[in-house]
Amino acid sequence: MPHLSTALRTGSLLFLSGQLAFDDKGEIHGDVAAQTSLILAHHAAVLTKHGLGLENVVKANAWVTEKADFAAFDQAFGKSFGQHRPTRSTVVSQLAINGAKVEIDLIASFEPIHAQA
Repeated sequence: MPHLSTALRTGSLLFLSGQLAFDDKGEIHGDVAAQTSLILAHHAAVLTKHGLGLENVVKANAWVTEKADFAAFDQAFGKSFGQHRPTRSTVVSQLAINGAKVEIDLIASFEPIHAQA
């Protein structure tokens, strides 16, 4: 087990550690879109435990291993969030686990979100 917390609250913010697309057997499979969807489903489950949902996310940080995967990642990300558009940074980078194509961490707010252009 890694030396980290899955989620920590400070004030009105909940910080969620980076997630990889581990299935229930502890394995990573699939393309970047499938991995993105699974990661965000895992994050949604953590948010639910804290009385929040993906609509409470104010910031996402994502690392993808291949620049060519960005469009598929972005489409899966958008599908998971629907009309909600959190702020996000996306970087192309190597990841520590073989087979991982994307890692995502989130920051969510317990306070109402006011979207700005």
